[in-house]
Amino acid sequence: MKIMKKRWGEVTIKKQGERKNIFDKTKSFSIIKTNYEYTIEELKEIFELVIELTEKYKFREMKEIFNKLEDEKNGR
Repeated sequence: MKIMKKRWGEVTIKKQGERKNIFDKTKSFSIIKTNYEYTIEELKEIFELVIELTEKYKFREMKEIFNKLEDEKNGR
């Protein structure tokens, strides 16, 4: 996979598997550099807000809400 923009960093999410301290469900992804430079604390806060939203909305519902917000921002 080739990243077109410079990467800011990488996030690793570890999900514990069947036994204690066995993280066999680990996923990681790169944070793409954007116009805004968020601190680790700000990214953590955003992540926590998204986690809270997953208690209220299914993925497709959340995606639709975010798409509508983006459309409103862009005047569509």
